[in-house]
Amino acid sequence: MSPVPTPATVASKRLVLEFLTTVIDARNADAVPDYVAPELIQHGADIPDGVQAYADNLRARFRREAEAEGPDGVRQRREPVFTIAENDLVSVCRYLPQPDPDVPGSTFDYYTFTTYRVRDGRITERWPSVNKVALPQPPALDTPSRAVVVSTPPGNDTEANKRLVTDLYRCVFDAQNPDAVKDFVTEDYHQFVAHYPTGRAGLEKFVRNVFPDGPVPTPAEPLNPPVLLVAEGDIVVCAGLVPQPDPDGGTYPYYIYDAFRIREGLLSEHWSGVTKAAPPQHPGPPPQDHS
Repeated sequence: MSPVPTPATVASKRLVLEFLTTVIDARNADAVPDYVAPELIQHGADIPDGVQAYADNLRARFRREAEAEGPDGVRQRREPVFTIAENDLVSVCRYLPQPDPDVPGSTFDYYTFTTYRVRDGRITERWPSVNKVALPQPPALDTPSRAVVVSTPPGNDTEANKRLVTDLYRCVFDAQNPDAVKDFVTEDYHQFVAHYPTGRAGLEKFVRNVFPDGPVPTPAEPLNPPVLLVAEGDIVVCAGLVPQPDPDGGTYPYYIYDAFRIREGLLSEHWSGVTKAAPPQHPGPPPQDHS
């Protein structure tokens, strides 16, 4: 069953929400040290480690956003789509539509994710969904938040929900098996981004198109186990590390985020952190031992 949040988890979530309000929404980079540990670890490629680097980055970002809005711009505080917490991890999802590279003058739906680890009353680690080669642009002033309610229906089991998500990747994507989709998602499976087809039939077609030579034997364990798996109520946030080619040479860390709502034991809604402007390159499966 869904565990009762511990006082530490409640405090971690409260701290992150206060950080979002006091620092991010208020554009107050001077307050960063009140919430962030000096030795902050940045797992993404967007900001160096340390509280000072984070404050400097946010200060520059806030300045760019204010300049883009102009002197007459009226900011509206936008709630996150949702914020969930489990143990010392807090995951935040925000709606951030971006200019559509295929349709000039329009936007595509895009969701950003950030997960924070909180210890001893300070944010100590941060995992962003930001793709280094496609940094998101600030949203228009009238952009809605698209906030949703995280609920705890009767019989909800967060551990079972997390297993359902990892088994989806293992049995559908790792096994390249569109016929297994029906075991994991509802018929009315809803995608919150338009660049992925909606509905169970849409996901089946997507898997079939991506893996025309499938299926392959289902692995006993996920080929790329999630780095982060956070569940609260009927929502699960999952992030996998998929290093991307760096224009400057080598690779940079990139976290592919997905979030799901579970309804009666099946995945019913999906938010993707993949940007249409720069779809990630996926590595091939690890070599198999056929000895």
